[in-house]
Amino acid sequence: MASIRKRGDSYLLVVSMGYDHNGKRRAPRQKTVKPPEGLTPKQKEKWLNEQAVFFEKECKETPLTVDKSITLEEYVKIWLRDVAPDKLAKATLARDRQDIGRFMPYLGRYKLTELRPEHFRKLYAELRTHRSQNTGLPISEHTVEGVHACLCGILSDAMESGFLNHNPAWRTYKYSGKKKDKLIADEETVQKIIAALENESLKYETYYKLIIATGMRRGECCGLKWSDIDFERNSIHIQRNVVKLTGEEVFTKPPKTAAGDRYVYFSPEMESLLKEYRQECDWQADAYENRELTEDDFVFRKHYSSDPMTPSSFTWRFKLILKKNGLPEKLNVHSLRHSNASLLIANGTDVATVASLLGHSQPSTTLDIYTHAFDKNKKAASETLQQSLEI
Repeated sequence: MASIRKRGDSYLLVVSMGYDHNGKRRAPRQKTVKPPEGLTPKQKEKWLNEQAVFFEKECKETPLTVDKSITLEEYVKIWLRDVAPDKLAKATLARDRQDIGRFMPYLGRYKLTELRPEHFRKLYAELRTHRSQNTGLPISEHTVEGVHACLCGILSDAMESGFLNHNPAWRTYKYSGKKKDKLIADEETVQKIIAALENESLKYETYYKLIIATGMRRGECCGLKWSDIDFERNSIHIQRNVVKLTGEEVFTKPPKTAAGDRYVYFSPEMESLLKEYRQECDWQADAYENRELTEDDFVFRKHYSSDPMTPSSFTWRFKLILKKNGLPEKLNVHSLRHSNASLLIANGTDVATVASLLGHSQPSTTLDIYTHAFDKNKKAASETLQQSLEI
């Protein structure tokens, strides 16, 4: 809120206007007000606070004079300094920094007002010719789509700040090629994976079976604490996600959306496995750490540490399990989540319920991802109807 400074019989209201694109503080806006006669001290304080709120609102709604000659590179520096840290999660910001590195050599020199749709289309075409430094393969279309999303977000913020009157990147991206099908294990393969897991340590067996049973994400499973598991109701409260960024310590964060904070449920068989694993964790805490396991401990935690295990640890281990048992090596841990959803759909579960269990904000997201599975159900339903009507 605006600051209030006494000046004799009147008061000076001062509103900070932040910094310009060069990092220099803008001149604050000021207004002198004088309270009406006859107010009590409490009434005067209330009146001054109201005037401060009204003046700040007026200042914030008045368009700032901005430098229209600013380049994309200059604006991105402002965005990274003033906008992104308060707006984006750490993982999202790290990914956006990678995307900025991809588009800056091509677009950074342009003034924001010079950017045209053809600049973005040319950029996306150029990126599709690049190869990954790690694999030597062409970068994925998903990566190109991410660059577009990053640009749109940055330029939308530039609009809000008055540097642009429209977003030149909108509607400039078109998906190239055929979208890859999700890596999904069919029911037979899932049964083989479950059988293979029974030859693994109790920790890994419990982790992977939990994802198959509930459809939770890798990081969500790593973020579980014993307090999240309700053995009376056979439910799990998913309320945090584990993230590991390159060069940083592992950390947890809340779900991105309200839908991500949810409950999933497990069977009596899964209950028995979880209780058996809990007994092992109790024993390990006592034997190796000379303490009792608490409800605040992570279910899957690092040895001799209070930190959760990182999702990549389970990614690497899963690949070994697949290879050792002659199972399709193209599958990954996220495939187990997809398999859970597909099996739910195949068993006739409605889209709203599947979306709720997966933590999707909108059922339309579930429909978009699992269109193929729902199409099979629609075909089967149509055939059943036609058979019953003898058509």
